[in-house]
Amino acid sequence: MDERAPCDVTAIITAHNEGPLIGLSLRSLLDAVDFARQSGLEVEIIAVLDNPDDSTRVAMADAAEHGCRVVEVAYGDHGLARNEAIRLSAGRYLAFLDGDDLWSENWVVDAFGVCETDPGRVIAHPAINWIFDNGSYCYFLPDQTDPAYDPAFLRVANSWDQLCMAPVEVHRAHPYHRRELDRGFAYLDWTWNLETIEAGLMHRTVPETLHFKRRRATSQFTQARANRSLPFPSAMHDYAWWAAHEG
Repeated sequence: MDERAPCDVTAIITAHNEGPLIGLSLRSLLDAVDFARQSGLEVEIIAVLDNPDDSTRVAMADAAEHGCRVVEVAYGDHGLARNEAIRLSAGRYLAFLDGDDLWSENWVVDAFGVCETDPGRVIAHPAINWIFDNGSYCYFLPDQTDPAYDPAFLRVANSWDQLCMAPVEVHRAHPYHRRELDRGFAYLDWTWNLETIEAGLMHRTVPETLHFKRRRATSQFTQARANRSLPFPSAMHDYAWWAAHEG
């Protein structure tokens, strides 16, 4: 971790071959960061470009002029690129944005408010994911405090993606795995959700927030589903864990 003064939030955008689309995503991030700063939050911006193609580099050429620290890596893996951003961050909370998705303008400030209701224990998610491009539908994310939500759902399907806000300590205690499609393991966000719930973290939704998520035909989700991949093994898949935690 860099020896820099801590701030409230690190806003992180990750990319590899989004090309000009990342310009729209960066604009969305900058708007949300500006809104948060006007509300009194101290926010830094980091962009991690993992094996970026030339068009993505060109689209991010002036990002530093907008206060964005740009770091280029060669992991070829979303999880490891996110871990690099975590290592560099000075924020108490981290908020991730993929290089072809969009935030609602109020996301950073309102997610921060929800996280601060129980500092260190809350992971904040948008109320709605609006899928577009290669698909068109809305997904209303569940709140773990809702009596109707059963965490056992995570044994068979994922509840939340990785465009969340979470305490930096949580990310450092639970780094992302490297995808292992050849072994049949992917779904880094699903795996991370399992691990954080096992650790006692609470996944909450933020009212009146929205993420626009571009579903590309070559997305990692599409690749993992085509490969019939699974999340990495978790204690929550074991009956003994449920016997110890239910009731």
